[in-house]
Amino acid sequence: MQLFYGMPEDIENWMRLVDQLSWNFPGLETQEKLDEHKAAVLKFMDKRQAICVKVDGEIAGVMLFSRGHNMICCLGVSPDHRRCGIASMLMDEALQNLDRTREISVCTFRADDEKGIAPRALYEKYGFIEDALVEAMGYPNQKYILHPADSERCERQRAINKMIHEISSILSDCEPSIYLYGSSVLNDFRLGWSDIDILVLTNRQISEEQAQKLVNLRQTMLEKEPGNPYYRSFEGGMLTLDALISRSSDRVVYWGTSGERITDTYMFDSFGMAELIESGILLYGRDVRSLLSAPNLNDLYADIKHHYETIRSYVQKTEHSLYSFGWILDIARCLYTLRTGKIIAKTTAAEWALKNNLCPIPDVLKTALQVRKAPLEYKNNKQTLDYAGSLADPIQGFADVLEDELKKHEYD
Repeated sequence: MQLFYGMPEDIENWMRLVDQLSWNFPGLETQEKLDEHKAAVLKFMDKRQAICVKVDGEIAGVMLFSRGHNMICCLGVSPDHRRCGIASMLMDEALQNLDRTREISVCTFRADDEKGIAPRALYEKYGFIEDALVEAMGYPNQKYILHPADSERCERQRAINKMIHEISSILSDCEPSIYLYGSSVLNDFRLGWSDIDILVLTNRQISEEQAQKLVNLRQTMLEKEPGNPYYRSFEGGMLTLDALISRSSDRVVYWGTSGERITDTYMFDSFGMAELIESGILLYGRDVRSLLSAPNLNDLYADIKHHYETIRSYVQKTEHSLYSFGWILDIARCLYTLRTGKIIAKTTAAEWALKNNLCPIPDVLKTALQVRKAPLEYKNNKQTLDYAGSLADPIQGFADVLEDELKKHEYD
């Protein structure tokens, strides 16, 4: 067995293996698709991003990878030469070509697909961990990510995967669809400040027994792993899809910053719905977002106006807490949405507002950004916390800007 970089003269030998394996790879069902794949392989060969293992002159394993996208694109091994280390040879060489300081991704079959048993085991052996459920060539797939060493997102994703496993086990007879949205998806999560936002939608009502298990799940998992910093950060709602759509009463499990409870309603605002539909990722179950209605400008305007009124009513003084800086970031995000009709991460919105000189006291916004980007560095800083306790007037001044913008963008 010997590894080679694919050359154009290898293409017919290469394609004989691909044709042999095509039944196992969605998107290669027809001769037309095989011809398209052949053309793609030749392009990968031209960039030295196609590798193969030969046994007695015949290609027994192939892999395509992309340096530009930092990903494994395709892997196949002849059934006659499996369990001989060929896949590992290919993986070792590909990873030498990819940037280990960034996330490396690959898509493979899902856990409930027997075709996924071998490739999932291989990727997990190399440290890849489960990520979003996706579709490739119209076929259910799952993304796997190899994170850089000491990656915060890696540890966060491990916690998310454990939480999703527990929720899906408790709700196994309810066919849950579990989504991640918000800062974790928008690449704006900051440990020590941000929440891990999830939404669980079921096809039947959650039972009282299930609700009791779910409402205490965050504490249960913290008892098992007291040092885990993520379980207390999970927030969201668990309810039937029908109740979310119709906004009707249901048995709802709610996790929030202030605690958890079983209730009969769940208020999912337009910002959350927009994030869910536009950028949320499916972590378990069937994707039901096609049944949801995206919020329109009237919906976004109404929620922004409500948030503005909350600021006017309740931010007459601020606490000595990092979260006091959150009001500044929220206003920046509201301004961005009013002007563009789009929703972006709070940090990005604050940077945009600073660049466009929208905050009457720019230093306040600069400090809010500094704290947002490194909350763990500031959480015990007395000077910063004292400053947070003096933000009421600057927040109200920034709210004046939001008020003016609301008047310009009134919707019927």
